[in-house]
Amino acid sequence: MKVGILSDSHDDRAAAEAALHLFREERVGVILHLGDVCSPFVLEGYGDPSIRFLGVFGNNDADRDGLQEATGGAFRPGPRIETLDGRTVCFAHSYDLLRGELAERGRFDLVLFGHTHRPLTMRMGKALVLNPGESCGLLGGRRTCAIVDLETMASRIAEILLPETR
Repeated sequence: MKVGILSDSHDDRAAAEAALHLFREERVGVILHLGDVCSPFVLEGYGDPSIRFLGVFGNNDADRDGLQEATGGAFRPGPRIETLDGRTVCFAHSYDLLRGELAERGRFDLVLFGHTHRPLTMRMGKALVLNPGESCGLLGGRRTCAIVDLETMASRIAEILLPETR
């Protein structure tokens, strides 16, 4: 199963829609949002029952009740630990929230965080550690997300192309 990962949407609904389009093309089974959606309207369209959606709150997610309402209660405070397709996944908005969890080396297959707005992919023991970058393109000028194949643990940072640039 593939997982689509995005973070730091910061009210950029067009980019969130374009990421959803990419995730559908890639046939992801789960979408993870690593926080800083900001406003619930950004996630319109993410209610597709054929693609599971999970999220963690970011430091700019002030309308937590609205995000829960928009996603059927899909958000939690980080760090969040889920088993997806037999893989143990730990995710939070910022790396600082993961430090306690990472002390238990070998526990996770996939560790995810956002907040820095910079894409990152590296290995830490057996774990793939990944930051998808920013879906809004606000700081770095690039709208990015990530796709991970949980069977092979192959990953890639993908550019989010808005409809006018596809």
